Amino acid sequence: MNRKFGIKTLIALMLLASALTCIALLGAVGLYLGVGTPLFDEIRTYIDLRRKIDAVYVGEYESKAVSEAALAAAVEALGDQWSYYLTPEEYRAYIQASNNQYAGIGVSVRKDEATGGIAVLGVYAGSPAEKAGIRAGDIILAVNGADITGMTLYEGASLIGGEPGDTVLLELLGADGSRRQAEVEYALIDTNPVSYEMLEGSVGLIRISNFESSAAEEFIKAADALAAQGAKAFIFDVRNNRGGKVSELKQILDYLLPECEIFVSVVKNGGEEVSWSEPGQLKLPAAVLVNEYSFSAAEYFAAVLQEYDYAVVVGQHTTGKNRSQITLELPDGGALHISSGEYLTPGRVSLTEQGGIAPDIEVALSEEDNAALYAGQLEPNSDAQLQKALEALSKS
Repeated sequence: MNRKFGIKTLIALMLLASALTCIALLGAVGLYLGVGTPLFDEIRTYIDLRRKIDAVYVGEYESKAVSEAALAAAVEALGDQWSYYLTPEEYRAYIQASNNQYAGIGVSVRKDEATGGIAVLGVYAGSPAEKAGIRAGDIILAVNGADITGMTLYEGASLIGGEPGDTVLLELLGADGSRRQAEVEYALIDTNPVSYEMLEGSVGLIRISNFESSAAEEFIKAADALAAQGAKAFIFDVRNNRGGKVSELKQILDYLLPECEIFVSVVKNGGEEVSWSEPGQLKLPAAVLVNEYSFSAAEYFAAVLQEYDYAVVVGQHTTGKNRSQITLELPDGGALHISSGEYLTPGRVSLTEQGGIAPDIEVALSEEDNAALYAGQLEPNSDAQLQKALEALSKS
């Protein structure tokens, strides 16, 4: 009898322990979901909505697409243009872009008006395209058997995209008029966010396409190289530059400016966290080229150099942005890119409240020239903003 009583007691204790565990888990889940809070009621309503869709909707739909649309709409409802939801696919591409990488074959292209195909302007050294024998001057006529000569540049180029390890079959028209096919494997391509050249009059031109990974290192290399070649002045081109990492921005400002404030973060309680540059600078006459698509780190870069009278700003009025963002990974593999802080210029100016930067010299480009600039095909002699910057530097 004692043995039977012991077994029953043991079973009862196990059941009690299991029940307590369930209660604890439910309590933990309740705390996580915020039971009794408005958020919990909203989540419960969303779950009920989804169940009703599943139960009565007569058509077909993709559950994942509905969830992603709901997540995107939730962030959009914040009313902050700098915050957004990234799908898992978009988040992977975002990480690559932040590292100045992209999944592709390693070519720069433009639309070929004569054939309707996509002309290869350049081939990155060591890229899959180079290994497959693709050369500058080749024209892509078809992708995986699909004729692209009637498509726009964007439509045709989108067919060439893929994931690392996949392959694409291209039909090519060579510069000699011969046709051939090339099978190319996609890979992660490293890109350089900085390019430079020496212009007439010993003016060094440095183009910064973004302030993502390696931008500061490549900028300093470019400036040092141009200075060694005898540059007497600089033009920094941040047109169509949509920003990047604050760490890269601060390194470049530190390189250019003497000991001074270079970045002011506004923390939650209204206080400030100020970053300073180290002593020493590269001081030569300078100009910065901006347009309406220069924002975030690019806009701030131009604003600081303008405030310290380091450079004359030439181009068009910028966007106006003083919020910084962080990117938080979500359980679905996507991410929340959300504004989490604000910043001011060293002169304590909010670029949002000010409405962006007013150039010292305002110059607009034609629609055609803007398109050429975006495609990287606007020659210096045809670039009205660049020419105005050169004129300003010649008088300094």
